Amino acid sequence: MNRATATRSAPEPGAAATDAQWTAFYEHLAALGVLRQAALAAGIRPETVYDRRRSDTDFAKQTDHLRLRDKLAP
Repeated sequence: MNRATATRSAPEPGAAATDAQWTAFYEHLAALGVLRQAALAAGIRPETVYDRRRSDTDFAKQTDHLRLRDKLAP
């Protein structure tokens, strides 16, 4: 059990994604409105996006705005 826990890899840090990947993520998120799909389409692990949302409130607000903008439009 200890050996299995020691070899388990941690999610990559948010900085591991490139600027181009984050740009693609924002574009896909604006089009799709789904965090997981946008992350996968941009080549970013969804866990990286969720971890960043928990640690960066500005990022969380920005992604919420992109996800909900069609629902908020008059």
